[in-house]
Amino acid sequence: MLSRELQSKIDRLWDTFWSGGLSNPLEILEQITYLLFLRMLDVRRTSQERDAASAGAPVDSVSTPLLNERLRWSRLLDEAPQHMFATVRDEIFPLLRTYGNDNPEFLGHFADARFSIPTPGLLAKVVDTLEGVPLDAVGIGGDVYEYMLGKVANAGHNGQFWTPRHITQLMVELTAPQPGEIICDPACGGAGLLVAAAEYVNRNRHEQAGEATFQGFDFDTTMLRIGSMNMWLHGVQSPDIRYRDSLAQNTVEDSGRYSLVLTNPPFAGSLDYDAAADDLQRVIQTKKTELLFVALVLQLLKPGGRAAVIVPDGVLFGSTKAHKELRKILVEDHRIDALVKLPSGVFRPYTGVSTSILFLTKTSDRGTDSVWFYDVTADGWSLDDRRTPLLSPEKLGPTPSERLDRSEHAKNNLPDVVSRWLLRHTSERGRRPSEQSFLVSKKEIAKSDYNLSLNYYRQAHETKELARDSVRLGDFAEIYGGSVAARETGPAAPSGDPDVRRRVLQPSLLASHLCPVETFPVRKDRREPRWRLREGDIVGRDLANVRHWTILPAEYEGVQPGQGLIVIRPLENPVPSEYLVTYLSSPQAEQQIQLYDVIPRIRRAALADIRIPICEGDFEEVRTSIARLAEGQIESEKIRDQLRTARLRIFEKGSSNERRARLEEAAELSSLIAQNLRKQSEPYRIFQETYPYGIARAVRKFRHSTSHTEKHEAALQCVESLILSLGIVAHAIAANRGRQNLPEIVQWKQAVGGGGVALGHWVAVIRAVGADAKEIGDPASGLAEAATQKKGKKGLMADLSALVTLRNKIRHGAGPRTRAEFDRSLEKLERLMFSSLSWCTFLARARWVHMDRLRWLPEVGKFEVSGLVLMGDHPDFEPITFQTDVPLVDGSLYMLTPQNEPIQLSPFCLLEDCPTCLAPELYYPDRLTASTALLKSLDRGHELESDSVYASLQPWTQA
Repeated sequence: MLSRELQSKIDRLWDTFWSGGLSNPLEILEQITYLLFLRMLDVRRTSQERDAASAGAPVDSVSTPLLNERLRWSRLLDEAPQHMFATVRDEIFPLLRTYGNDNPEFLGHFADARFSIPTPGLLAKVVDTLEGVPLDAVGIGGDVYEYMLGKVANAGHNGQFWTPRHITQLMVELTAPQPGEIICDPACGGAGLLVAAAEYVNRNRHEQAGEATFQGFDFDTTMLRIGSMNMWLHGVQSPDIRYRDSLAQNTVEDSGRYSLVLTNPPFAGSLDYDAAADDLQRVIQTKKTELLFVALVLQLLKPGGRAAVIVPDGVLFGSTKAHKELRKILVEDHRIDALVKLPSGVFRPYTGVSTSILFLTKTSDRGTDSVWFYDVTADGWSLDDRRTPLLSPEKLGPTPSERLDRSEHAKNNLPDVVSRWLLRHTSERGRRPSEQSFLVSKKEIAKSDYNLSLNYYRQAHETKELARDSVRLGDFAEIYGGSVAARETGPAAPSGDPDVRRRVLQPSLLASHLCPVETFPVRKDRREPRWRLREGDIVGRDLANVRHWTILPAEYEGVQPGQGLIVIRPLENPVPSEYLVTYLSSPQAEQQIQLYDVIPRIRRAALADIRIPICEGDFEEVRTSIARLAEGQIESEKIRDQLRTARLRIFEKGSSNERRARLEEAAELSSLIAQNLRKQSEPYRIFQETYPYGIARAVRKFRHSTSHTEKHEAALQCVESLILSLGIVAHAIAANRGRQNLPEIVQWKQAVGGGGVALGHWVAVIRAVGADAKEIGDPASGLAEAATQKKGKKGLMADLSALVTLRNKIRHGAGPRTRAEFDRSLEKLERLMFSSLSWCTFLARARWVHMDRLRWLPEVGKFEVSGLVLMGDHPDFEPITFQTDVPLVDGSLYMLTPQNEPIQLSPFCLLEDCPTCLAPELYYPDRLTASTALLKSLDRGHELESDSVYASLQPWTQA
């Protein structure tokens, strides 16, 4: 491990580049790589001269003009900065670009080498710093280079080429490479896996790895240079890193050549069928690159060869024909040794994709016997974007130098992975899926359609466990759906109409309180429905964020069920109906319910299959407990009614003094209630239930975080989601009102078309649009009032500015490290976050709606819009129908103001299914490249490319 002195020296070198005008971490590393290569050439030449002198033999002639005396590194050190700069720029780099012509192992590596250090002074500082790095000391040069590679990855740039060192070490520890093996990484990037394998061989077998032992491929010439330098500095004398598009070029000459493949290929992507290599398409016909890479690994391995491959979890449970075929090939024709599930934050800040390590052996005679699973929940580092170590260096990685206790195992599972891997054929066979590691037989995998997801088998086990002390809903109740469509009903008949049997209970009428039957709409015709409601039926909404499961009273007897209503009619009573309603309203029940269709609905058959856990005790005792459980909710509703009444009283008749007194009284009441609620364990629930989806999900994550580090990171993500959501609203208002030429918006345009938009840009847009809306008297959105500065220079904008300053300080490396520091930082962060959320109550009144269908209503001369309301934290969005004077764009996102004015949020925000987690997420534009828009999700940081957003924003940013 590097000393603090060397780390500081490299950090200062990085700062030197930044202050000199180079800010791209990858470009900095590339320039350092060129200079290190020149120094390595000189070091090797000096060693040859020393050996020749001691042997009294003539030294070999130089193999490259780069070693001409005048151009050698040691000579450059003595040159004046101006002369050194001219020599490197005008003589050395032209020679460097042709270096591969006479050195086949570097063919193409330097063909596009570009010297971009801008000034002689900066070059002199860099050369002087690199000269101080002891490359001749064992391992130091490699550690220095890996430290710099880590800086590139931690900056969030090109992280796809970097696998965290402790993960590469885990893969190597479990595959145990041996001397004489031919080891390959077909997507080598920075060659971290090959380096780890070389170190393992040298450390454990005391043999120097031969030149032909390690081979890597990549189609990025920058990575060829970086990977070669990484291996060179780690003592691999002739690194064999070659240019190859592994998926596009046939592997005939390398097929069956390698005894071990270690790789972390790109997580997602697609190729046209004609672009993928023919031999890979013969294994599996697909466009998915993550599947093609697994097929490539099988092609490269010789019989008996082993592999460790990092794959996105979608490979393990994907439902396409190609996914299933590939998994069947792996299970039936080869041997899957293990699947190690990694924490979702292991590759942050580059990506939060959920991944696993697939360990397999290529066989020719038999397939898999059983698969060993391990669920890594902690890898020794925080799972946020900062990835700070949770333990001392001696207790990190898969082979720590000090033994971990139980509490430390909770922070670093990797040593346990290594220990249990060695026991997978013995004691591990007795473990259950509820434990951290377990085995699943080939028979069970085949029976499960070759699903290789750890969570699938764990949930199946939990379902079996639940079945022992539960009852299937369909075994004691009938389940059916309402059949009367809304179009078949008319307005409610006069209250005196006794014909209850024509009344229809529509799903939208279900709420926390049941409506009187006489307010129900009436069916237009007198056709008999398939079913009628009865007293004691349990009804709920088929499609809803809150289903409002309710037991029907006697007066509902004979009412017709409307379309979209789910009716449960208990035939027996293994549990009280009140308990059944409470369970159906719980997240545990929702997790059991399988949904279907683009708009997720309940399958009645799937609802019948859910298990209801039995509750011990007398039915009356259970009912009493359920009533007590509802007591808190009833009291909270009383408080809301009290606040609502106090607010309405403000404007009753009276003098201005009386009105002021009533205002102060209502404010005092509200403030007292707010203070008491903040003291409770869940003060953020109102934000979670009523704010736009992106903010609500972030609030939910904050509420459910347990450790101080998780809560601290969740608070930061909540702040970011709030600022981005407000910024989206501000942009939408400006575009809708034709105010997009405000200076702050122009700066935002420049940023999105450049390196990306900082949070400070979003805050500036919020402030500018809020002030502009107030100036022109535009109250529609509520942003004008929220952004207004309050007495004492307080208010939303002051809080947001303070949060951005605090967030940037934390994200850029000056955040807390000790428990006490985390607690102090979280206290300050949470105070500002809660205050900011509280200022933004207008967000709860302005609904975000995803437009689904538009229909012209000639009878009223308006458009009818159907869509989904994206409010609250649950992805089962509420349906909505409303009328508008203007046509809306299909598939677009709108904000519906309290005045029912639709303001288009697209292209500043759009709803898309995340390819990573397969759930709907809200995305915003982060930056524009030359050909597409790069989007990020509001609360998870998942990335997505969008040509349609690019087409919308490109002319707008250039206007």
